[in-house]
Amino acid sequence: MRFKLAALPLMLLAATAGAEEYNSFTKSKYTNLENDADRFTIGSQYFFSGKETLGPLKEFEYINKVSNIYGDFSHYNEGSEDSDIFTVGGEYFASNGIVLGAQLADWGEENIDTLSIGYLFTPNFLVSLEHEDNDSDNELSVNARYNHQLNATDYIGFDFSVDEEFDTRSLSSKYFTHLGGEQYLTAELAYVSYDEGDDYWKLGTEYFFTQRTSVGFTLDENEEFKLGMNHFFNRNFAVEAAYISNTDSDDDYDTYQIGMTVQL
Repeated sequence: MRFKLAALPLMLLAATAGAEEYNSFTKSKYTNLENDADRFTIGSQYFFSGKETLGPLKEFEYINKVSNIYGDFSHYNEGSEDSDIFTVGGEYFASNGIVLGAQLADWGEENIDTLSIGYLFTPNFLVSLEHEDNDSDNELSVNARYNHQLNATDYIGFDFSVDEEFDTRSLSSKYFTHLGGEQYLTAELAYVSYDEGDDYWKLGTEYFFTQRTSVGFTLDENEEFKLGMNHFFNRNFAVEAAYISNTDSDDDYDTYQIGMTVQL
């Protein structure tokens, strides 16, 4: 959905005047687990119109409204077992507010096909219906995404999803704020409720020293915490590193991650 610049508040125009704009994002990541397992992932996403940053080079609007296509590949190795995952998909945003999505995933012995249709009621409110078809089951879910703009830069966003049987319900939220200068802060939470099983929660925060450099921390229900950093050497190339530890006595492990991002 497109809007004329004249309709935007003057303060918002001033805040975004120096924003960077990108069309493609390519990311790769290597993960090494202490229990003799590792994983390599690489993926790329192309947007048919430019995506503008919100200040930090890795932060963009909460609700995407730009048509795109993407593809991902993951290789997982544990001992003598190897597995590969291929994923391709895309989203189309029509001028009348209709949103169509499709994704095909090959998990080796299982294929998962996902189709979705949604409607962008306003630039800040999107509702979609998603159908997932795998080799053993079909699932239908309703998803809602809402962004509440607090001022020219700050926002708080919400995601809610529920399946057709109301067996699984998930809620997540993200808060983004400009602290002043090049300093920004995000705070995130996620909560999943199951009818049969323990509920799950996750908390996270990320602090941006500058538009190019940040550190982040997450903690979840399973006593897993993650400490990571991200740095852009220029407007196009970034590296990241993270340490993950699970302190649960029944499943104690350490994990190390390194990755890079190319934005064009």
